[in-house]
Amino acid sequence: MNKAMAQIKGLIGEGHVVDSVAEMAKFLRGNGKPLAVVFPGSTAEVSGLVKLANELNLKIAVGGQVVESKGLDGGLALVLSRMNKILEIDHANLVATVEPGILHAAFVTKMEEEGLNFPPEPFAVETGSVGGCFAIGDTDSKAFQYMPTRTYLLGYEMVLPTGEVLDIGNKCIKNVSGYDLIHFAVGSRGTLGIFTKLLIKLLPPPEVKYAVLADFASIHKASIAFTTLIKRNIHPTRLNLINATLAKNTFPATEGNLVMVDLEGFKASTELLAEEISSVFKLAGAKNIRIVTNADEYVKIWRAWLSLRGELNTQDVERILDINVGPMKMPPALKALEEITGDLAGYPGIVLEGLLGHIRMLLPTAAEKNQLAGKVNALAMSFGGNVSGVLGSRLVCEAYNDAEMWQGITSLINQIRKQFDPKGILAPGASL
Repeated sequence: MNKAMAQIKGLIGEGHVVDSVAEMAKFLRGNGKPLAVVFPGSTAEVSGLVKLANELNLKIAVGGQVVESKGLDGGLALVLSRMNKILEIDHANLVATVEPGILHAAFVTKMEEEGLNFPPEPFAVETGSVGGCFAIGDTDSKAFQYMPTRTYLLGYEMVLPTGEVLDIGNKCIKNVSGYDLIHFAVGSRGTLGIFTKLLIKLLPPPEVKYAVLADFASIHKASIAFTTLIKRNIHPTRLNLINATLAKNTFPATEGNLVMVDLEGFKASTELLAEEISSVFKLAGAKNIRIVTNADEYVKIWRAWLSLRGELNTQDVERILDINVGPMKMPPALKALEEITGDLAGYPGIVLEGLLGHIRMLLPTAAEKNQLAGKVNALAMSFGGNVSGVLGSRLVCEAYNDAEMWQGITSLINQIRKQFDPKGILAPGASL
């Protein structure tokens, strides 16, 4: 491997390669043991590294600040933190061109300073990059109003698993005919290629941002209040709940379960909505209802939410079970869920995203997740939903007793990956 290390250092410079176990650990998540962590600074360097990996049969995984090391033993962890520039901000067309390694939170802040809006929530506040935002393709709690993450990608430059460079898309909203290769790459988790440049759609900023906070003694009463708002055609930007256990750690002054409402829009209508939401919560039995209009306090509240969300996304994944049932099905689904799990109030974590009909459970152990997953998925299916992700897809096939369907799904995914990545170089730990 000394020859390989010499070639790697020759490509990107010795100062941009880390091979000490202690130093590498700062940039890795998981138990994999890569040969080195490397910090390319350009598309040409990324392409060169991928071509070298093909020659030497080395696996590659990529991240903006931190890399998932699963399956990466003896391979290369590419950290794109040097590729962190905003290359262009086009105010007239509401578009920005950026490199993938810029921190998501930093990009949001910069756009706000420019009088622009990039709505998607960071996957992880401290380490999530803009490239990672689209590679993961997360659907966050603002997606009802602002649409899913894929909506904001207009084009990209990508290094393919062979080392070739693909440049696709433009500043036009209508820029696809036939197969949509732009959005096909969103959510691919680095299996189809490595983003090296991103063309991002932006929005004008809202006039005001308010928050409504309320404490509920019961998760069920809060969920019913959510559906009451929706029945009244009140659809805020975010409509979230965190259970008492999580709330105590995130907002110590909370009494019980905390409901968090985000309102972004025009001043007059937002003020009226805040008052109406407050009235609905009061009738539903909420306590300590607050309408937050101060900008600094608003930022503090939602930064705390994003930190909690990021922690659940990255640190407790083996104990997380995500369920989708649809917004109006939440109250009966939660009651049915308790028949399987017992009192939800006692769980380490429950998060509701009311506008999406999304229930996130933080379970005591990974073993409990395995024990509950099948039953919970059957429940979700009875309400027209399912458990999220690869696990959910497999459980749906099992529920229909259709092994052939599951084999067909996995075969198609594997064929696509092999077509793009004949040697299986990229993202060895990624499951789609």
